[in-house]
Amino acid sequence: MKQTLFIIFILSFGIMKTYGQQKEVFIKQLEFKLEHISEKDYENEYFVTLKLNKGSTYKFKITNHRDNFAGEAVIELLDADTMILTNSLNGKYFETIGFVCNKTAFYDILIKYKDKKPGFSVVDIVMVQ
Repeated sequence: MKQTLFIIFILSFGIMKTYGQQKEVFIKQLEFKLEHISEKDYENEYFVTLKLNKGSTYKFKITNHRDNFAGEAVIELLDADTMILTNSLNGKYFETIGFVCNKTAFYDILIKYKDKKPGFSVVDIVMVQ
């Protein structure tokens, strides 16, 4: 009886420990440095297209102020011409955002700087398992 309870305890502990942990798989790192603001908006943006898979959860982690640049990177995830995710909304800014993909497709990622300031930022994209 004691041995059975001990085995159940060990199995339960192992399941709880595994359930509580999330593994992150590195997908891509985007680096965007904007030293001078251009009068042409498209020259102040970084644009890349990535394939994301249905049922997967992705996390975007932004690191700003590299080399003491003041700008904070604003990320927009676009499905065709529709923005479906951003890290700057209603005056709030988030350095980490998550996205649960509901269809396998190519998505556009647009990065620009808040308040049209020069900046140097890195965005790490990971898949959460």
